[in-house]
Amino acid sequence: MRFSGNEFWRRVVEVSDVLVYTFDLEVFERPLGAEAYATEAPWLPAFVVPQARVSVVARNLMGSVYVWCEDEQTTCCLYIDPRGTVVYLGDDLREVVALIIALPYWPEVLAQCAGGELSSMREVARRLEVEACDEVYALPAARQEQQEFLELPVLADPVRRLHELALQEPPVTVSSPHGWRYQSPIRGYAAA
Repeated sequence: MRFSGNEFWRRVVEVSDVLVYTFDLEVFERPLGAEAYATEAPWLPAFVVPQARVSVVARNLMGSVYVWCEDEQTTCCLYIDPRGTVVYLGDDLREVVALIIALPYWPEVLAQCAGGELSSMREVARRLEVEACDEVYALPAARQEQQEFLELPVLADPVRRLHELALQEPPVTVSSPHGWRYQSPIRGYAAA
C-alpha cells in the first residue's frame, strides 16, 4: 500500500491530533522504514520481518508500533511492542483504525487477559471503558466523530474481534535481530 497517495490515510493524518490524544494512536504522515527498528533500544521494539516490505505507520505512547507488511501472498497490519509480543490486527487499515477507536485501551485488555478467555476480556474492557471515559469525558463523542469522519466500519462486537485476531498467527514472521520470535500475548490459549 502506498500511503502517500492513499485517501484514507490522508484523512487519518488530518485528525492525527485527536487520534494521539484521545485514542493513543500517533500516526506518521510518512511511514518509517523498518531499518529504524532493526537494532535494539530499550524504548523501541527491535524487529525484522524477513521477506516482507515493512512500513511503520504509527505508534503509541508506550513505544509500541503499528506495522504494515506486504509480501508476495499477503498484506497485514501488526502491532509490535517492546516486550516481545505481536498481535495480528488484520489486513484492512480501515478496520484496524476502527478497532483502535472502539477499544483505545485494547493492548491493556490483552495484557490483563493473558489466558485469552473472551469473558475475561469483556470484563476488563468494560472496566477500562469506564476508566477511559472518566479520564476523557468526551471519548464517546470523539469516537462517534472519528467513525463518521473516517467512514469507518462499525464493529458490532469489538472485544470478540480483538479476541479472534489475537488468537491468529500473523501471516508473516516477526523476529528480533537476535533470532527469537515475537509471540501473541494470548496465542496458544483455547478460545473461550
